[in-house]
Amino acid sequence: MRARAARLTIRRGFALRDAASAGPTAAEIAVGQSVLLVTGSAVALIGGPIGGSILARFLVALGAACLGILSARRAPSIAWLSAVAASGTSATLWFDRAAGLDRSAAGLPPWVLLAAVASVWAVGTTWIAARYATRPTTRLEPIAVPVAAGLTGWLVLGCLTTVGVVLAGQREADPTFNWIDVATFPISVFLVLLLVLVGLGAIADVRAAFERARDKPRPTSGTPAERRWALAIATAREMIPGQAATDEAAHEAERTRLASDLHAVVLPSLRRAIAAAEAGEDLDALARHLRTVDLELERLMADRWPVVLEAFGLVRALEDLAERLETDGAPPITIDVVDGDEGARQPPEVERAAWRFAQVTLDNAVRHALATAITITVVPGGDRLRVTVADDGRGLAAGGLKRRSGGPSGGRGLADAERRAAAVAATVELAANAGGGTAATFSWSSGRPA
Repeated sequence: MRARAARLTIRRGFALRDAASAGPTAAEIAVGQSVLLVTGSAVALIGGPIGGSILARFLVALGAACLGILSARRAPSIAWLSAVAASGTSATLWFDRAAGLDRSAAGLPPWVLLAAVASVWAVGTTWIAARYATRPTTRLEPIAVPVAAGLTGWLVLGCLTTVGVVLAGQREADPTFNWIDVATFPISVFLVLLLVLVGLGAIADVRAAFERARDKPRPTSGTPAERRWALAIATAREMIPGQAATDEAAHEAERTRLASDLHAVVLPSLRRAIAAAEAGEDLDALARHLRTVDLELERLMADRWPVVLEAFGLVRALEDLAERLETDGAPPITIDVVDGDEGARQPPEVERAAWRFAQVTLDNAVRHALATAITITVVPGGDRLRVTVADDGRGLAAGGLKRRSGGPSGGRGLADAERRAAAVAATVELAANAGGGTAATFSWSSGRPA
């Protein structure tokens, strides 16, 4: 078994190294190509008049390339569109230089050079758009690949034909319609070709988002129109950059909350039921423990806080909690309300955080501290709240209250209580009693910055 575990560890290590050393994605390669095209287009600004329109287009191309760099990892679709926009805009700079050159005055070689460079930029831009339309995981089958290959090849043929006929000596356009007109036609509709290819890629993105939204749980009630609208909204959400990561983070937060609630609410009652069964208590006692577990699970599934807390406030909820614990065999629990108005109410979220703190610390005192007496001191007020749970048990161990249970998960409940306290700008403090035992304090004040 040890050898096998070692082998599994080695394999896992190789997998992690492979993932870490993975090469650039297709979107990152496309963005890199667009950056090269934009950088090269700066040469088109040299040796010619730089008007406001030319400079503005270069800056637009540069901005699109920067957007592609920033979004290549988190939003590949935006990176693809940025790459096409950057490359296409930079290509127009070379188109202007080639179109504005007087062949009769400058001679054939300069024109051929500019036409060849402009053709490279046009084909490079079309290649990026074609790759966007033919991504293996999202492309529209069976039309994406044939259309992209046909349009790209047609543009290449048009560029080669244009340069070729000029080198062959043809200077003026032939008035008759012939194969040269057919071959060179894509040059005149270059932007239309890009729009077709980008449209194929965009439709593929929408379809992929639609399929992801359709596979997720959705409300089945309502009219067909309402269900279609809900599906459209879900599809739009799937297209938002980073939405998948946001949803995963929300799911992870919900799993963490559920684990904390199970640990603080359900497990104590379940453990008491197990202890009662192991101690050979009568069936009535065991049934009472199990009914408590059932009640807490119902509350948890409905995401409800105790009715007493919501209706009558924290002090009454603590009295109800103490009575239930004493009924289940906990040591005597005394509740002291000092220097405050027992009927004062704090914001609901503060009361809930304080109640969860008391629930967790009482469970720690009952199960782990071997306490013989527990005191809850409440200092209430409309703009402040202080709750202290003190016991005469074993006290703080070397690792603090979190390690008092002796198990690796002993601090989950307290960590959850601290997290909930921090969410309402409250604090949780632990201290050792002078006569032995531990005192845990929850403090909140409306003057504390949230």
